[in-house]
Amino acid sequence: MSAEQRTLLFAGLTILLWGLWGFFGKLALERRMAPANIFIAEVLISAVCALPVFLALYGRGAAAPGGVAWNVYGLASGGALALGLLFYYFALEQGSVSLIVPLTSVYPAVSVLLSLAVLRERPTVSQW
Repeated sequence: MSAEQRTLLFAGLTILLWGLWGFFGKLALERRMAPANIFIAEVLISAVCALPVFLALYGRGAAAPGGVAWNVYGLASGGALALGLLFYYFALEQGSVSLIVPLTSVYPAVSVLLSLAVLRERPTVSQW
């Protein structure tokens, strides 16, 4: 499998799984699971999923995560993801999945605007 095919496969799996994430989140809310509890469940499941990844990456004698460079931007990324997820469930609790999921899916525009303003990136015509 070529690198381009792997990239498309990973992107496709991301789309599928994120679609399921929005759908299952709304089902959980409709069955009276509190937004904060869904958030906590996702954090716990993420930790469980991280363990095999950690073992696969660092179990073969590679440097442990503490030995690699950590920076404030990586931590800010995790914090933004976590808080965004929590607010997402608050929004989903009040609104319909058919509105909230597409509405929140415009989040890449924030990244693009910041990349233009801060990183001085200039997307090509095909990227637009």
